Amino acid sequence: MTQPLGRVHVLPDDLANQIAAGEVVERPASVVKELVENALDARARRIRVDIEGGGVTLVRVTDDGSGMDRKDATLAVLRHATSKIGSIDDLRRIQSFGFRGEALPSIASVSRFSLRTRKSEDDEGTLVRIEGGSPADVGPCGVAAGTSIEVRDLFFNVPARRKFLRAVSTESAHVTEVVEAAALCRPDVTLVLARDGRVAREWLRTQSREERALDVFDDEPLAACRGERGPLAVEAFLSRPERARAGATRLLFFVNGRPVKDRTLARIVANAYGSVLEPGRYPVGVVHLDLPPELVDVNVHPQKAEVRFADGRAIQDALYKIIAAPLARAFGLPAPGASPWAHYHKNRAEERNLPPEPATPPPPATAFLPGLFGKGPASAPADASGPAPFGQRKQKPVDEATPPVTTWNGSGELPLPEPRNDPSGQTIPSAPEPDPWGLAADTPPPPPVPTPTPPPIAAPPRAMPYPTAEERAQTADRPGAFGSLSFVAQVRRTFLVCEGQDGLFVLDQHAAAERVTFERLRRSYETRAVASQRLLIPEMVTVTAEEAAIIEEAQDAISRTGLDVSLRGIRDAAITAVPQILAARATPAVLLRDLLSELSRVGERAFSGAIDLALATMACHGSIRAGDAVSKEEAEALFRALDEVDFAGHCPHGRPVVMRIRWAELEQKVGRR
Repeated sequence: MTQPLGRVHVLPDDLANQIAAGEVVERPASVVKELVENALDARARRIRVDIEGGGVTLVRVTDDGSGMDRKDATLAVLRHATSKIGSIDDLRRIQSFGFRGEALPSIASVSRFSLRTRKSEDDEGTLVRIEGGSPADVGPCGVAAGTSIEVRDLFFNVPARRKFLRAVSTESAHVTEVVEAAALCRPDVTLVLARDGRVAREWLRTQSREERALDVFDDEPLAACRGERGPLAVEAFLSRPERARAGATRLLFFVNGRPVKDRTLARIVANAYGSVLEPGRYPVGVVHLDLPPELVDVNVHPQKAEVRFADGRAIQDALYKIIAAPLARAFGLPAPGASPWAHYHKNRAEERNLPPEPATPPPPATAFLPGLFGKGPASAPADASGPAPFGQRKQKPVDEATPPVTTWNGSGELPLPEPRNDPSGQTIPSAPEPDPWGLAADTPPPPPVPTPTPPPIAAPPRAMPYPTAEERAQTADRPGAFGSLSFVAQVRRTFLVCEGQDGLFVLDQHAAAERVTFERLRRSYETRAVASQRLLIPEMVTVTAEEAAIIEEAQDAISRTGLDVSLRGIRDAAITAVPQILAARATPAVLLRDLLSELSRVGERAFSGAIDLALATMACHGSIRAGDAVSKEEAEALFRALDEVDFAGHCPHGRPVVMRIRWAELEQKVGRR
């Protein structure tokens, strides 16, 4: 039988502190996080973290920060006592890590706590001892300038909490992650982590975030992506696609220097890699987002592990636009471009009003070779005219050569662009709509297509992965980096061994052929002459209400891709035709779901990403595979074909195509030097 409720009363301080500790102190790593952040707020230049027993037996954080006098040290262990904020206005513009004044009293309520501190101008320090939330014992002590806090026997008075702690190695690993995050957010501070009396990690202060990122991810080649868009500045250091992992545990985000967890931002970063990154896999690296503090609310999570943006959708789009192009240049990913679905997303969510990225032609294949064989370019010069104001579209001059972009209002009809006049007064025909990859200028317009008739069901022809004799004759006098290689032998019917000027090159024959086939398929699609293949029996697909709305509002645009789909009721859609280029390789239902899934996601990758994924699957099945014999002539033709694609460094699924062994390295391995 439940007891009747008593009268309302104020909880005693020790009980209130233990309740607060349930939110703030989850495990030893939570204690380390709070104490290290306090040290950073105190302008420390060196912080040492000592743990024993995974942090359960002992956590000690020592810094050389500003320290406290006796009055401040006594107040610091009281609830809601802080020097970080003083008014509501300060809460709206938080620039410090801590601001609630709950951490120290919460930690002291579930441990044996001691604090030693001294300001540099004081003659003696202050010692504050608290055991399990008991009244503080304050006295003098000798201590170096700064602060040292010891937390012993964590949860000694809360055995139920202590029982749920994991093994020592697991808790130590969580502590390492916390200190590592602090090192990434503050490269100007030296951090030392010691476990059971031995130094485990040490991060010396550096001059930049990039140096600290390379120090933390010492085994990962990272590409730097920097840019600004309105008030948002992004500085990211991300790994190659083949280094991606399942889950985003090693993709770290910092907002104004504060470590945060945001699955949406992680998906945006993964989307920026395009089709070469499989769904559910995320790159390794760190992303710093800096913006005015009034545009971020950090007071939304008990452990301050999450934040909310004033305009989250704008932040997500800006992040994508800033990092997509540098990643494409650094790793040879499919060139990002404005999606034909952008206007659809704009109508679905009016708050997405960021300016589009200026269209630029993709660089030649040879431009990517430094990134393939060494440290490739990570960024490009910013637009000379500067970014548009946040939330406003950048206006182009009237006489600019770039044709106006046709806008789509989501009604299913695409209005024709207005004809333009040249300086002589003659009318210039309207330019065709921009293709998803921004390569329409490089592709001749398709010939007029007669009235189509339902073609017989047949498998699409296999895309020719190699140049024709005519193409080889035209490019023979333009040897590229791959064309200059001398074929030596095929190994295990999987690898092609070649000789180059500066080393021995080993190519994965399937990955290389897959890349060539993928580019040829994509160029064929860019001509916008997508033929549809009618289905003998319409395929019925059950869709959600959101997917049904997308089909209804974007039906005309979807059909132009070669996919003919219509609604047959509230939850059913009928597919009557599919793109002929994909008919033999992708089932209609899977193709439709891929498109709808991409349309419902945030970012400008939706259309091009869905098509890239489908074409990548086709290229995989239509290329030379491991186990196929390759002659010298075929290998040389493949090398020449690799020079014709945008970048041959990775197959469409992200696997590397080539590996180089320098002559010096080979000579060293066999003892010749």
